[in-house]
Amino acid sequence: MSSEIELLRSLDDEPPIPSTVDVGGAVESGRRRNRRRGLGYAGVAVLTTAALTGVAVSGVSSPKTPAKLAAKPSVSPSFRPTFTIPGTPGWTAPAAPAPTSCTVAKLPMPAGVPMAIAGAADPSGQYVVGRTYPKGGGYVAALWHGDKITKVDLPGDLEENLSDVNSAGTAVGWSFNAKGEVPFVYVAGKARKLAGPANGSAQAINNAGAIVGSDSVGGPRAASNALLWPSATAKPIKLPVPAGVRDATASDIDEDGTTVGHLDLKTPYVWFPDGTHRKLPLPTYQGKTAVAARAFSIRNGIAIGVADEIDGAKGPGKGQMWAVKWNVRTGEATVLDGFDMRPDAINAQGWMVGIDKSGYAILSAGGAPIRLPMIADHKPGDLTNIPNAISDDGRTIVGQSDNANGVIQAVKWTCH
Repeated sequence: MSSEIELLRSLDDEPPIPSTVDVGGAVESGRRRNRRRGLGYAGVAVLTTAALTGVAVSGVSSPKTPAKLAAKPSVSPSFRPTFTIPGTPGWTAPAAPAPTSCTVAKLPMPAGVPMAIAGAADPSGQYVVGRTYPKGGGYVAALWHGDKITKVDLPGDLEENLSDVNSAGTAVGWSFNAKGEVPFVYVAGKARKLAGPANGSAQAINNAGAIVGSDSVGGPRAASNALLWPSATAKPIKLPVPAGVRDATASDIDEDGTTVGHLDLKTPYVWFPDGTHRKLPLPTYQGKTAVAARAFSIRNGIAIGVADEIDGAKGPGKGQMWAVKWNVRTGEATVLDGFDMRPDAINAQGWMVGIDKSGYAILSAGGAPIRLPMIADHKPGDLTNIPNAISDDGRTIVGQSDNANGVIQAVKWTCH
């Protein structure tokens, strides 16, 4: 990738915006989104003085000796947790046969709205969330259910998005106002600010209704705390972290309540439902141990993210990024082959979707990767076809795909 904007993949989330939008502001907006996602595609630049341009990324296979943690420590009789995380203890998903092919179709759109992104879905694939882009500019959060789309107005004029939804149709997200980011929940047809911080974001919700995200404290160079809202109406709990951590983010929550995120953009972290918590290991590949990693998503005990390897002998910006998965129950970290930087989503079967090293959108379900069709032909590698979520049975994938005019459309792949 040859430029900052190309490296910050999530800027591709932004469709061609009318000329009334300040380009510099759009870039800054993209940087904010990357901060919420943990800088999965630009973490090396944050962690070093290396320029984004010229960062080398190459494919690697799974390490022969995966990094491991000790088994999850047992809780002693004297242990008194400062928190517990709501979930479904012992939850597992029914097994499903792996798909072998997929078709694509556009999701319904409001009249006169040219662009939209589907960013997340509930585990069944019945509810989908994201946002639309009206002709006049701006953003409107959206929820799809079946053939119906509902516009969800979140207070705040600068930017808004629904980032996750559960199988009851309760969605969470954030908006930006003049003072910063604000966390919201959308339940029973109404959006309301989550209790607690004036500024922050809600990133994920499980079927038990527990919500995770982060707050923002202190202005432009803000610190952040990882937060848990036990329910849509509860006050948030600050998730504990080791001393000295400035920036903590909770990125996703599993059905049993297990939550993953990262600390200071360099340490992958897990909080278990019983109140215990610990670092996730940094993977090693070909004798090199990653200097940093970030966990973004978790499903059925498997977390996915990205790790950074910097070889100082090669000079600034010459390190690699590795796609990584962690088994948070066993402590095993595995470098993944086949994805460009990292997979975008994982389901309860361990199947993943993302972009491969050739630039194609793929479903990886244990066999040969399945290429996800585009709604219009485009050159692979231009990020014109991006899957963002996959249902637990693998039959539904949602994301975005450019039409023949290069305009981003919210789409659903149906797999068989």
